[in-house]
Amino acid sequence: MLITWTQIILLLPVLIIGMTVVIIMLSIAYRRNLFLHTSLTIFGFSLAIISIGLVWDQRARNVLQLMCVDDFSILYIILVLVSGLSSSVLAYKWLLIYPSNNRDEFYLLLLISSIGGILLATTNHLVILFLGMELISLPLFGLIGYSFFKKFSLEASIKYIILSGVSSSFILFGIALIYAATGFLSFTSISQLLRLHVIASNQSILMSTIGLGMMMVGIGFKLSLVPFHLWTPDVYQGAPSSVSLYLTTSSKIAIIAVLIRLFMVFPNQCSKVFCIFLSGIACCSALFGNLMAIKQDNIKRVLAYSSIAHTGYVLIGVIAILRVNPIALETIGIYLISYVLTSIGVFGIISVMSFFYGNEDIDVDSLFVYRGLFWHHPTLSVLFTIIILSLAGIPMTLGFIGKFYLFVLGIDSKLWWLTIFIAMSSVISIFYYLRIIINLYLSPINRLNINSDSLSSWSVTPDGIIVIIVSCSILFLGLYPKPLIYFMHLIYSPVV
Repeated sequence: MLITWTQIILLLPVLIIGMTVVIIMLSIAYRRNLFLHTSLTIFGFSLAIISIGLVWDQRARNVLQLMCVDDFSILYIILVLVSGLSSSVLAYKWLLIYPSNNRDEFYLLLLISSIGGILLATTNHLVILFLGMELISLPLFGLIGYSFFKKFSLEASIKYIILSGVSSSFILFGIALIYAATGFLSFTSISQLLRLHVIASNQSILMSTIGLGMMMVGIGFKLSLVPFHLWTPDVYQGAPSSVSLYLTTSSKIAIIAVLIRLFMVFPNQCSKVFCIFLSGIACCSALFGNLMAIKQDNIKRVLAYSSIAHTGYVLIGVIAILRVNPIALETIGIYLISYVLTSIGVFGIISVMSFFYGNEDIDVDSLFVYRGLFWHHPTLSVLFTIIILSLAGIPMTLGFIGKFYLFVLGIDSKLWWLTIFIAMSSVISIFYYLRIIINLYLSPINRLNINSDSLSSWSVTPDGIIVIIVSCSILFLGLYPKPLIYFMHLIYSPVV
């Protein structure tokens, strides 16, 4: 089958990122230059984001029956690219003080993983699904262990390698069972087969349901849902801040897109079973994530358990898709946009703080370091407060808009007890979020000396600019969410 120009345009984001990988690889072979390769990576991500405008104008959506570039996937491609772009910017200052000469390869791994995220967001075939899973996971093995000189880095990388391999095995076995039951790997063919009740055998229906269940186990590992979450806090703590940001945004968003597509494919035969399954996991993830975050003294571990809870919240939207609620996709999109922006802001703050104490032999991820930050730099503390309030879902922030949509969706889908449980878990989260905020305004610790040069110039660094932009966006869209809502209507108007 020939590839048309229209299909090439639909593949522009993947092609641009792929070309960036090739160019950087050849450039590294010629001469190492961290600034050049950082600039090329940022340019590649930016160009891929701009190319979405051309992709959006195309009418043809299927690419060789393997990928489906529709309005649903475009939003997730944008989120994957934006979080990849942010991670590459935050990584630059950290790589400048990296003790080894292998700095430039960081961007190769990040770009290749982003290709996997785009494939997952557009997959229309089980083979592409598995390929995307591996492309997004394998580079993360190296990215997580990139700071090998840190205490927990290699341990975190080994844990992720082992558990990611186990989850991939579940996904692959689930794909094999679905293929054995239906004889197809294409989402479109499987959907038509199941919805037309061509499969009359109860054994085949059972086999396809078990296959989907095994895939849910593998996806649960990738999304760090309870009880598949044990790797999450250790990996977040051991990985560099830019990698932790990528893990909590691009990696999870791409896999959430796959989860949604799978439940669009499988008909009502499976909906009751998986509604109960996902409801139980959502409740456990929200409750356990918030309870475990309360007693943490490391901010990355707090964010790790917080990400478990937030993923549990998103499952309300996935369950609503099984209930065929027309506003489910829009709600998930708004919530994920708010989550991506707040995550970028939090890890941007952590990146800025790591250079405040560049000469101190202390753990910059400890909450103890943030004590009294307001008295050293009030502007940064106020921005940090806005970001944390958004994570908590407090009114006048974008996080509140996202949670409000989720609760309205839960009520509209008649998920009464699940919505109440998630709301109670959300109240618990306020305790540890407020603990971080209060810590900023307590009496400062005199024995920690902040680097005065970094303090005076943080707002003109790339990290500082990202923090300022994200904080202002969170506040503006929280007070005036109409542009975001209009954008979501623009994307999902053909769907809803």
